[in-house]
Amino acid sequence: MRSLLAIGLSLVTCMSIAGCGDSGPALAPVKGKVMMYGKPYAKGLVVFEPVGGGPAGTSRTDENGDYEIWSSGKKGAAIGDHKVVVTTILDAPAEETPIAPTSSDDPAYMAQATGTNMAQYKAAEKIKEPIPAKYNKNSELKCSVPSGGTQFDIDIK
Repeated sequence: MRSLLAIGLSLVTCMSIAGCGDSGPALAPVKGKVMMYGKPYAKGLVVFEPVGGGPAGTSRTDENGDYEIWSSGKKGAAIGDHKVVVTTILDAPAEETPIAPTSSDDPAYMAQATGTNMAQYKAAEKIKEPIPAKYNKNSELKCSVPSGGTQFDIDIK
């Protein structure tokens, strides 16, 4: 009887320390618009990389250049400071385009954005990224996401 009580108390203590409900970092809504040379950029992949580590938030831009960040299958980016990266999504042939996964943590998510086979990767190496490096591989963009969320517009010049 005492061992059952001890196990029960241990479980309650562990649950209260770990917290109940959703796991992962606290998220806040992040929306914005990507403009390139004054026009909406419809083929963009926007990535919010937490400075202290953790899951990145991602979004594709729509035909108006609008995006909304999702992290681990939920709307929002981790609260805190982020490096922001914008790259171009390459078009894949329709028969090779995978079905969109529900979670940005799924490796297929990035495969969808960049292509799914080596021929596409080789072709992508030959295509010049139209977005300047200071917005992607050498990104200088930074965004601090407060608990109430934020609007973060990106103007590529």
